[in-house]
Amino acid sequence: MARDGKTSTAKRAGTSRGRMRAAEVSPELKDRLDQARVLRDPRVRALWPRLEPRQQQIVLDPNKGVGHRYPLTSGEVAELTRMSERQVRYWADRGLIVHWRKGRRRLFEAVGLITAFSITNASQHELQFYRGVMEEPVEKLAAKVGILTSLLASRLEEVEPSEAKALTAPLGELARR
Repeated sequence: MARDGKTSTAKRAGTSRGRMRAAEVSPELKDRLDQARVLRDPRVRALWPRLEPRQQQIVLDPNKGVGHRYPLTSGEVAELTRMSERQVRYWADRGLIVHWRKGRRRLFEAVGLITAFSITNASQHELQFYRGVMEEPVEKLAAKVGILTSLLASRLEEVEPSEAKALTAPLGELARR
């Protein structure tokens, strides 16, 4: 109690609340945090060295290209990657370009821009392969992954052990899920 016989405001606030509650995370913030986790994923990190230096600079600082930092809209991703907006929406809706939504708008963080640049750099044959993989039932896809794993194992016999470990890190991450 204060000298004047009244309880201080700080003390009243502390007793009336009791325990502090954990902060509630908005759905928007949760989506953005999920994007940050994906960025640490070895499968996404494997894409980084395959980007051109100009593309890496844009990922690190999109402000130079669109006038602000993340998140980016599908139109801005299209502008930066030289894809059409329709292509960005197509790959995003099929799960290849990671994004989150705010209302009806698709919003992209750095990981989405990295994957968009990777799609831009892919050959037509690779894009057809990705489309086919996305449409495969999971059971058939798992069988194909098994065959590819066997093929990769035989090819890795020709590679240095440290390089083989780096090449197979994404598979290990996938197996842990």
